[in-house]
Amino acid sequence: MPDDSHKKKPPGGDDRNLVIVDDDFKNADAEDRLWLFWERNKTALVRGTTAVVLAVLGLLLYEFVWKAGRREALHQDYNACLDEPARRAFAAKHAGEALAVVAMTEVADDLKAAAKLAEAAKAFDEAARLAGLAGETAVVKALGARARLEAALARVDGGDATGETALTTLANDESVAETWRGYSMLTLANLAVAKGDLPAATKWLNLMDKRLRKDHVWREYKDSLIRSEPGLLNPVAAPATLPTGK
Repeated sequence: MPDDSHKKKPPGGDDRNLVIVDDDFKNADAEDRLWLFWERNKTALVRGTTAVVLAVLGLLLYEFVWKAGRREALHQDYNACLDEPARRAFAAKHAGEALAVVAMTEVADDLKAAAKLAEAAKAFDEAARLAGLAGETAVVKALGARARLEAALARVDGGDATGETALTTLANDESVAETWRGYSMLTLANLAVAKGDLPAATKWLNLMDKRLRKDHVWREYKDSLIRSEPGLLNPVAAPATLPTGK
């Protein structure tokens, strides 16, 4: 029988019949297994790595170029607002941005300074609403709480009874920073003293001690109020009505 062994062996340099088979590597070391994994998956790995790199580059481009340019344009628009209509328009156009809250707060502050208390209260209400749209950063939350406080104070100063109710709500809102809650409590205590209601004033002063830190920023003012009204130390309850004929 003629020797046909040349048919069983591929010619030199011809790798058409070379196939990577797992069984051939069952006893391979870690380096060989890594080579096998790379040979089988190198196309997918290269494509996947490239996609990740492009995604990261795109994110960096967005963060440092597009967003930076957008912030710069936003600041330019804000700086161009020189009067109330412009600030109102800016706030409406950029609702959801912290600068919109700032612009509307400036409108409200100017109205309050002009003794337009009812209009100021509404403008502070709008600033608080915009703060609710601008995220949960500490700055935005502080702006929102301050707007709520100023709206309530403007109503109190304007003789609107809803102002005191709003102060009470703010004083009891644990989500609000203690700076604003404490001022609300102190104001409510002062309002109670002005009405001669020492038990109510004492209640708010006691709540300041219970709900605020020992060294809270309003402690000196609280102590000053107590010194000015000695009856706050031991408030006398209103006497009961005497029976008829006595």
